[in-house]
Amino acid sequence: MTSKEFEEYLKSIGGLENGFYSDRPPIVKNPCSCDDGWLQLIHDLIEELLAAGWDKQIKQIKEKFGGLRFYIGAATSEVHKIITKYEVLSYEICEDCGEKGELRRDCGWKGSRWYKTMCDKHYQELKEKLK
Repeated sequence: MTSKEFEEYLKSIGGLENGFYSDRPPIVKNPCSCDDGWLQLIHDLIEELLAAGWDKQIKQIKEKFGGLRFYIGAATSEVHKIITKYEVLSYEICEDCGEKGELRRDCGWKGSRWYKTMCDKHYQELKEKLK
């Protein structure tokens, strides 16, 4: 899924609500601080959350330590279990392309520890860039 397709999806559901400022318009631009490979995963997460009665309030969507983070306000335990399920799934999906991936712990410059979940292809491309 591309960023443009994801934004079309957000528009189709009426956008997401700003979890910090209720007086702001719905979020219909891509609010994710991660690469496009996870957009389908986030789309599926949102769909499952909506089916569980989630109020669409979002605080932040990002990558941290190689995994997806999806921050919301108060919600039912069912909603939080769904989020946890998708955060765990993100460690098996390449953040760049959405294909099968794994957590890589050596993606930083000159040996620094930077975590990213990537497929073999994108991992090798990154390692070549870092040489």
